[in-house]
Amino acid sequence: MSDNVRISVLLPVRDAEAHLVAALESLIHQSERRIEIIAIDDGSRDATPRLLAGMADRDPRLTVVRQPRDGLVAALNRGLALARAPLVARMDGDDIAHPQRLERQAAFLAAHPDVAVVGSAIRVVDRRGQWLRDQAYPTEPAAVARALQVANCLAHPSVMLRREAVLAAGGYRGAFVMAEDFDLWLRLSEHHSLANLPTPLLDYRDHPAQASWCHIEQRILSELAALACARERRAGRPDPAPRTVVSSDHLRAMGMDGPSVARETALRAIGAVREAMASGHREAGAAALQLCWRQRGLPWRLGLRRLEVTGRFRCWTQRGSSP
Repeated sequence: MSDNVRISVLLPVRDAEAHLVAALESLIHQSERRIEIIAIDDGSRDATPRLLAGMADRDPRLTVVRQPRDGLVAALNRGLALARAPLVARMDGDDIAHPQRLERQAAFLAAHPDVAVVGSAIRVVDRRGQWLRDQAYPTEPAAVARALQVANCLAHPSVMLRREAVLAAGGYRGAFVMAEDFDLWLRLSEHHSLANLPTPLLDYRDHPAQASWCHIEQRILSELAALACARERRAGRPDPAPRTVVSSDHLRAMGMDGPSVARETALRAIGAVREAMASGHREAGAAALQLCWRQRGLPWRLGLRRLEVTGRFRCWTQRGSSP
């Protein structure tokens, strides 16, 4: 392979046989040809290793790395260490990159040297690739910075990053399971601009078996911890990031009392219920609703909001259609 590699694509995969070939084909046929694809197989037990080997035989730009089931953060940091290009793009093994995605994002970063990360709007599709909806995000760096003070506003599989900026920020951190990207964006935003392109450049496959739906409570706890760490850094105090996976105990150690943790968890769980309803994921919606109801001692206004969402969810499940 030529050393003239402009973009390294990190593709962490685990048991991705159903959609892996289509994902790889979308990368192999990008308009920007000066790429390398680093597929990190995180201990797959299905046909993923065989499919990766076959695709690597077809295209020498694909490198396959095997690791035990160490998880997404370990796979991403390993890929960053192996990447040879100054620009690193992310994608998952069940997504589809639009043909000019890499070319357009690289051109944007070339024209905006102050931007360290650029994502894009996405097309949300189901398991079969059928369109569900378009998802837009703030585009201008100032708008992205404001939105990040509340929630994640960059679709992780859609981003292209400057490798040196990510390494200087410390890479991905294992404590923030299910929100490792949000934690990274917050750290990067303290020294760089972040942006999104308004055009959908990725087909994002949304299904209830995704980790973000199966582990809603952990995602919420990690989001809250990432925000708490960012507040401490902005105040000039040491970053209190835990060494182990974030728990409610860690949040309390960061200065959030029990009622605050319950309130913020319930608010984000309500949002997850609405997301699940929009995506048609009944089981995920029910899990988010149960998480919301487990929170105690909430203010009466939040209690009314919770009741409203509960009623809408029940009507939706009884009708069998989206509200």
